[in-house]
Amino acid sequence: MLSNHKQLFTLKNIRFILLALATILVASCAPEKKEPHAQNVIYLIGDGMGFGAVSSLLLSQDSLTGFEKAPVIGLSETQSANNHVTDSPAGGSALACGTRVKNGVLGLDPVDSTHLTSILEKAQVMGKKTGIVVNTTLTEATPAAFYANVKSRSMSYEIARQFTESGVDVAIGAGLSAFINRPDSLDLTRVLIEEKGYDVYLDWKSVLNSTSEKFVGILSMGDVHRRNKPTTAKPGAAAGDEVCLAAKLAADAADQADTTIFSEPDLYLEKATAKALTALEKNAPNGFFLMIESAIIDGYGHNNDSDGMIEEMQEFDRTLQMLVQYVNAHPGTLLVVTADHETGGTGVGYKGHKVGEKADVSLTFSTKGHTGTVVPIFAYGEGAEKFSGIMKNRDVPGKIEALIK
Repeated sequence: MLSNHKQLFTLKNIRFILLALATILVASCAPEKKEPHAQNVIYLIGDGMGFGAVSSLLLSQDSLTGFEKAPVIGLSETQSANNHVTDSPAGGSALACGTRVKNGVLGLDPVDSTHLTSILEKAQVMGKKTGIVVNTTLTEATPAAFYANVKSRSMSYEIARQFTESGVDVAIGAGLSAFINRPDSLDLTRVLIEEKGYDVYLDWKSVLNSTSEKFVGILSMGDVHRRNKPTTAKPGAAAGDEVCLAAKLAADAADQADTTIFSEPDLYLEKATAKALTALEKNAPNGFFLMIESAIIDGYGHNNDSDGMIEEMQEFDRTLQMLVQYVNAHPGTLLVVTADHETGGTGVGYKGHKVGEKADVSLTFSTKGHTGTVVPIFAYGEGAEKFSGIMKNRDVPGKIEALIK
């Protein structure tokens, strides 16, 4: 017969074994935690949008901004391969291709100048539909970083040619001059229409009315931004009558339809983004990748324009708020919001006011150029948690790629 001490020891062993078995059983029955996988990716880039720009919005708005709805916030170091202060081509290339390149360069390795592959191009290989929406020219540095490989941002004619080879499903922006009246006499709107199968639109109303899933809208700057002179000619005429195929088709259509000018520059980025989403989500079994750039924040930083910066950030927020709603309504979608660099050394200046009184925000600037300060990252939706902490700008596309593989 076992002594009381031995009986107690045996009971303890039995209890331990039973507890261990129960733990193993619970663990084996517990659902395995799935790694996040993003079906759709929306990549919103504010050119020149540092903490000062974001602060200008937060202090000028009474209601909750889209930034404040972000469940995850991180920081990005923005330097280029050869400078602590990046320019837009290098900054865009890092965010697009995951490699820091030399200032002035788009999509070329800094050591041997080999062509880099962007996250947009990788998404295409995965079978995703892709899109670009910008409130600047389609050949400007940041959008070009997602499809072009050139030694200088000034090579707009070559960038436009590479755009025709990009395979992007939907693109909306400005910059017709790089596509027509070229030194090589090519009409790249003809290439897009006849060789690549796109519908090409030269006015805002045609873009909004389009039912196509494969189109390019090349608009006037007056259509895409409020501080440019609005369009006053009928569709196609801005390019010169029949200068290019897209202009001829637009003019022909205008002869048989309402020619009322339909320009909404204050709402352009929000509505163009919504239009692109509508086109991209159709017949997209593998999802989509959409890059959006709000480019003019940078310009207000360069000009040290306080009022313009605040207005631009308010427009940015309207687009962001719409995208947050989209992500919440579409599980499996990832939204990443960041900047290529900071511009202007933008800060918030002293301005006294009475307690409880609403006062206008006064911004201060330390430079008319870019700075090398870190910029914020805001992430929403599927896999957002991967974007917390401090990272390098070149890390961002790699994190996106890992989530869509």
